[in-house]
Amino acid sequence: MQLRHFLYLLLPLLLLPLLPAWAQDSFVLSGRVLDARTDEPLAGASISLKERPSIGTVSEPDSRYSLSAPAGSYTLVIRYIGYNNQEVSLQLFRNETLVIRLEQASYNTREVEVIGTRIKPITQTARMGELDIPMTSVKTLPVLFGETDIMKTVQLMPGVQSGGEGNTGFYVRGGGADQNLVQLDQAVVYNPGHLLNFFSVFNSDAISNATLIKGNMPARYGGRLSSVLDVELREGSKDSLQAEGGIGLIASRLTVQGPLVKDKASFIFSARRTYVDVLFGPFLRNTEQGGVPYYFYDFNGKLSYTLSPKDKLYLSGYYGKDVGSLTLSSGRFVADFQWGNAAATARWNHQFSDKHFVDVTGTLSDYAFDFNWDFGDITTSVETGVRDYTLKTDFVYAPSVRHELQYGLHYTHHTLRPRTGSAETAEGDVFSTDRILSKTAHEAAVYLSDDWNVTDRLLLSLGIRGSYFAQMGPFTFYTFDQNERPVDSVAYAAGERVKTFQALEPRVSLRYSLGADASVKASYARSAQYLHLVSNAYTTLPLDVWVPSSAIVEPQRATQYAVGYFQSFRQNMYEGSVELYYKTMENQLEFREGFVAGPSNRDLEYEFVRGSGESYGAEFFLRRNYGDLQGWLGYTLSWTDRTFPAINQGRTFPARFDRRHDLSLVATYKYNPRWTFGGSFVYGTGQATTMPERRYLIEGTVNYQYGDRNGFRMEPFHRLDLSATLEGKAKRRLQSSWTFAIYNVYGRRNPFLYFIDSEGAPYSTETRVQAKKVSLIPIPLPSATWNFKW
Repeated sequence: MQLRHFLYLLLPLLLLPLLPAWAQDSFVLSGRVLDARTDEPLAGASISLKERPSIGTVSEPDSRYSLSAPAGSYTLVIRYIGYNNQEVSLQLFRNETLVIRLEQASYNTREVEVIGTRIKPITQTARMGELDIPMTSVKTLPVLFGETDIMKTVQLMPGVQSGGEGNTGFYVRGGGADQNLVQLDQAVVYNPGHLLNFFSVFNSDAISNATLIKGNMPARYGGRLSSVLDVELREGSKDSLQAEGGIGLIASRLTVQGPLVKDKASFIFSARRTYVDVLFGPFLRNTEQGGVPYYFYDFNGKLSYTLSPKDKLYLSGYYGKDVGSLTLSSGRFVADFQWGNAAATARWNHQFSDKHFVDVTGTLSDYAFDFNWDFGDITTSVETGVRDYTLKTDFVYAPSVRHELQYGLHYTHHTLRPRTGSAETAEGDVFSTDRILSKTAHEAAVYLSDDWNVTDRLLLSLGIRGSYFAQMGPFTFYTFDQNERPVDSVAYAAGERVKTFQALEPRVSLRYSLGADASVKASYARSAQYLHLVSNAYTTLPLDVWVPSSAIVEPQRATQYAVGYFQSFRQNMYEGSVELYYKTMENQLEFREGFVAGPSNRDLEYEFVRGSGESYGAEFFLRRNYGDLQGWLGYTLSWTDRTFPAINQGRTFPARFDRRHDLSLVATYKYNPRWTFGGSFVYGTGQATTMPERRYLIEGTVNYQYGDRNGFRMEPFHRLDLSATLEGKAKRRLQSSWTFAIYNVYGRRNPFLYFIDSEGAPYSTETRVQAKKVSLIPIPLPSATWNFKW
């Protein structure tokens, strides 16, 4: 798109703040929302004026809030799930600063006590497909091996499909796993899985809050097509030194937090490690198994420092690694592998005035995978990874009671290490992918958005994001003949610009209130993605490789339309929604037919083919927010397909994650002050895959004829999980609890994959061939975890 088109779109947004405000004077109320006992920031708390329900806001990740209103007397209403609602009388005749401290809710044994509403009332905001995930819900749901996991909760939301049994991979509204932007304190996490993706990298004890945004991402987010999972670490208690953790069947965790400088600085540090290898290693040392050759560990840390009443500094970091080994064929095959993520964030928050704030953030994101093995006198080594350095400047400005502007500038330097490796024989012969070098790129974006209260009923959220991507050398562009042999090349030196891309990414959404308890919403979003992950697997396995847009690979693009109806009932005890969406995707990538992964001096981008995608569906959501019984019911009816000229003879085929029906039922029940029960049931249409349909012999060689691409459906997936939490009796400052869970209660043998097996002589025409199912967890799996807090 030409520059003048960008200016035509940007000019109306720049003029919005100049539109007339209310005729009367308006003033700004700002401050923070904190836990009354620990001073922990409460992100996502709802703040509104009872007399003017259309005027409201939600606290930011650092608990900051700001709203504007005409001069007058008001009642300020503050709500946050798990905390008592609070009402504050307010005389707003000048700009005011108010720090709000909420008390954690308790239960009354003789009557039901309201403990808060949903974090963001779905009838009030303009954005669609946005769900806040309270940690109180995450910690009461049944889990695998006793480890609570926010990623498992995300998979239970409508419009989100899991990657398979026990897996942390997820797909949103027809997009691939690489199309989800996963952030930890604003640093990108490229592989959010531990233990072969049975657990995520997020330690629930260290997390303050998490937000999932499906499709209609605010303009400050970019680089992905499908969704954002934004996870924030806790700041640490400013009140006292505290410790909490848990001991489970395969892992233990410990979190310590407390003040460093009274009323100014606090810290939090969290660690986690599996220990099955330590416990069982001595018993298996002299056996054929030799031990449990796998473990993972991770660390989280955050330092929060108040420099002045208007300046705050945050430093946070994450480091985690999976380490394993494997011995097969009586020791003839020996391998070791490791992969992990590292992330660091430094953020400075400054308040220019009651109406104007800025966040300056620098992040480091690093993902690396190494795999080494010896087999048949050949030693092989493979590695891949991504490293990003990012700098962001984000402003929030509320020029009038009708407008809240957000604008900023982002820059990222990417370094991607593709499937590099080497192999050496016993005779000393060496093969190396030395022709493939690290790939570098620059990515930048500028954005502007405005939340505009047009009337008391109509709220518009308008945004525009301009993105830029440059592929840099060293790089060699090859031309191949019909036998796939290079016949010509163009070389680019290090630091030389190879290819550039630009994109305009407009986002528009609106909310029209039908009353205090109902609203309709609509949205449009255009997005671009410059980094790509293409895999033959169902989820983002560690061997998957990230590659940049280049002279070979065009950026992916998507356009999404959505409309929905949102309703709350009985003073927000219940809320429900129906959302319809339609999404088109361009420049989608798949491996070419016949591609086999292995060491190669050929750039991986040459193995891709390009096509288009389409996804549409309906999402239904009903949730009970407070009371002894809480939970939600989500159902998604959807279609997702792909069309590639070079695949399936150009015929449209279902995507691997096309799932017609997806149902989740989640509930927790507080039986009494000590016992809380939880349960979840999921059902999903079987995943699509490609299987052989015929077997035939040619000159004594067995050949298989495969059917249409993804033309075979696995069996439907369904599972019931149950849990019970017993609160221990308080002993001085020590609080403890036991969590008991059963995963896959009725032992459903859900399919993980199918393989072809044959019975009879291998070359006989009477050989019986059939597909057989492999299940990862085909039996009920109990677990127990002891949790403590001091």
